[in-house]
Amino acid sequence: MKSDPAERLVALLRQADDEFAAIQRRHESQMQCRAGCSACCRARLSVTRVEETFLHRGLATFADERRDAIRARTREIGREMCPALDDDGSCGIYAYRPVICRTFGAPLLRRRAVPMVNPPTVDVCDINFTQTSLRVLPRSDVIDQTATELELRSIDREHCARLGLPRDERIPLATILA
Repeated sequence: MKSDPAERLVALLRQADDEFAAIQRRHESQMQCRAGCSACCRARLSVTRVEETFLHRGLATFADERRDAIRARTREIGREMCPALDDDGSCGIYAYRPVICRTFGAPLLRRRAVPMVNPPTVDVCDINFTQTSLRVLPRSDVIDQTATELELRSIDREHCARLGLPRDERIPLATILA
């Protein structure tokens, strides 16, 4: 039997953080990602069941006022950003944020199902690497988003199998935070 899905998720999150930090160190002048930047937080994200469980565990450690503030933001009409985003532009769930939040901003390799028809592409946040062609970046400066997603899916399937939950469901982050 595979190791515990929660432990595997923590390892994947740590790996994502480490890869991102290494790329950011090497390309500090090309990356705008830092506390207060919320360019990537303007999306309605969804997460896997295992990420949902991890986030619920994290939210349980928060003070009531902090949880209440996050919940209130989920109810703001017209809010165009993640409800975890605090008023100062910082992430209110930073230590428990999903995998995509840990990798976005760095160059991400996305492989397609039919490589000859749709070759792999490298994408990055619009405000990062504006002076550098992504085609010239060494492999060590690109996070393999496809491999990360496949590992997350594997972890999530094991988690769902153990709990008798349907596989491959995604839950809106705002629903969890509400």
